[in-house]
Amino acid sequence: MPYEAVSLPGKPIAIQFGAGNIGRGFIGAVLSQAGFHVVFADVQEKIVNALNETGRYDVHILNGETQIETIESVSAVTSTDLKAIETIAREPLSIITTAVGPNILPRLAKPIAQIIRTRMEEGMGPINIVACENLQNATDKLREALESELNDKERVYMQDNIGFAICSVDRIVPPFSSDNILDVGVEPFFEWTVDSNSLKKTDPDVVINGMHTTNNLDAYVQRKLFTLNTGHAITAYLGFLDKKDTILDAISDDSIRTTVTQALHESGAALLAKHHPFFSQEQHEEYIKKILKRFSNHNLKDEVSRVGREPLRKLRQGDRLLGPVEMCRERNLGHDTLLLGIAAALLFHPTGVHEDQEANEMQDRIQQEGIEKVVSDLTGWEKDDEDLQKITREYSRLKSA
Repeated sequence: MPYEAVSLPGKPIAIQFGAGNIGRGFIGAVLSQAGFHVVFADVQEKIVNALNETGRYDVHILNGETQIETIESVSAVTSTDLKAIETIAREPLSIITTAVGPNILPRLAKPIAQIIRTRMEEGMGPINIVACENLQNATDKLREALESELNDKERVYMQDNIGFAICSVDRIVPPFSSDNILDVGVEPFFEWTVDSNSLKKTDPDVVINGMHTTNNLDAYVQRKLFTLNTGHAITAYLGFLDKKDTILDAISDDSIRTTVTQALHESGAALLAKHHPFFSQEQHEEYIKKILKRFSNHNLKDEVSRVGREPLRKLRQGDRLLGPVEMCRERNLGHDTLLLGIAAALLFHPTGVHEDQEANEMQDRIQQEGIEKVVSDLTGWEKDDEDLQKITREYSRLKSA
């Protein structure tokens, strides 16, 4: 069923690129509950057609109780259908959000460029784009891709009228089984924090309940990435090595929980050194406890193979594993447990239905080039670097265990 222009007097429009679990269960749900008509843009025709046919779906809050939030006033469009995208651009569009994954993000340049081009032709005012991805400065990456799609005049319009707001998003959205392909399961907790300095004032200037703004986003981004994502990844990699199926199974193991907790205290020491007094040691201790409690939610059946997938992306400099290590190195803080987490990531290689292309590529590189060369390439460290040697020793120990 194709997208049709909606006519909702007084109701602002939001377009959410990505109608996957995070798009529907987190960002799209928050926008709908804040009073928007949400148009999802995705390449999955089954999802697009189902959204247009029903105009609603259910979000199941996984807290041990039967708690369902019905998300209404939604529709969808195929993200490669530029004619339909142009139609949306002519509507009272107030915000553009994404949840497609860092690798897919640059592909949105064409449809979003169409929105910008149309709004310029129609003399329309400012609008904000918020890339809700697990990647630092994801919105900047999208802006760079957009610049290559626009001409000089369009780039000037974009500079004056398009806000590229960086943000931090935090909600665990595991795979969910339901008879309805649109329904999604989520943990109760969520946090969506957006940089107020990068937002353009729009008309109407809509207040989005559920989206928190701050003038110090860097602290929020790094706290979340180097705590939730760091802990999640290390739990998954240690769980994989210990043949655990789910994050819950892994974090319920005393040895794994102790190691993950120690790693989070190491990253926490660096975060506090950089961002104090924005948050205090007591506040961060509570944050770590909250993260570990979320991992221990018995209603979340999140497989270690899913959380650990794409290990090369997670091992990029500045990301959830090397990022906190780099912060610790800069400040001469202990980080041996974080190095252990990196070593565990280097051994991640699920097989069968959980086989992961990046994990296979990583193992091929280790086999062909040797572990020291791969670690050196990933980290940028010399082979005689003390931390590189610690990683290789832990790798060998874990591999032979």
